[in-house]
Amino acid sequence: MHDYYRILGVARGASPQIARIAFEGKMKALADPAYAASPAEKREEERLLREALVTLTVPAKRGPYDEKLAAFEAGNAEAPSRPAWLFPAAVAAVVALAAGGLWVNNSREKERLRLEEERLAMEKETARRRADAEEARIREMQARREESAALVRERNEQARIQRERADYERWRRTQEAQARYNETAQERAARNAVYEKQREEERLRREEENRRRQAQYEVERQKQYLRSLELEEERARAARHERAQREAREREYQQMMEEQRRRMQERR
Repeated sequence: MHDYYRILGVARGASPQIARIAFEGKMKALADPAYAASPAEKREEERLLREALVTLTVPAKRGPYDEKLAAFEAGNAEAPSRPAWLFPAAVAAVVALAAGGLWVNNSREKERLRLEEERLAMEKETARRRADAEEARIREMQARREESAALVRERNEQARIQRERADYERWRRTQEAQARYNETAQERAARNAVYEKQREEERLRREEENRRRQAQYEVERQKQYLRSLELEEERARAARHERAQREAREREYQQMMEEQRRRMQERR
């Protein structure tokens, strides 16, 4: 019975992932041109590796295999011991028959183990480098995310500050416009008050001017009336004087006529 754990070079409690890693390492070692083995040996070893991989990575197969392997090892341990002389003889025969092959296989196995150790070391180094690279990539991504988040926060803060500045500017402009409007309204009210005062003063001045003119007109009218009365009185005096002179002339004329009549009568 084949020990698939020994074939893959893993412990009895190895996980399926470790079994797959060991299988890939063994297959890379077989594919290496420097691997000292014939094509038939490579095919046989590859077959055993694939059987070991399938058996140790599939739980439905691994459980029964572990039971059979444990029973096989227990049966070998309980088997009756053979005569003492038979074992050395067999060993000697095996050694005699396979001395050269064992040496070659031992050399190949040592070379394979060396290559396997180098491969495992390279894989460990590669895995370490990949882990370091992945960790560095993760740190870089985290740093980029943090930088992006910081940039977003900074942009949001700048946008907030700009909005607050814009709101403050709008409020300030509104206050300034309101202040200008109030100032303009006050100035307009002051101008209106001044205008009303001027207009009232002008009205009072005009009324005073009208009263003065009316009074002056009344004075002039009174003067004209008085002058007209004086003229009328002067005309009346002139008329009386003329009438008196006329009456005086008429009396003189009558006296003269009477005097002439009297003279004529005396002459008669």
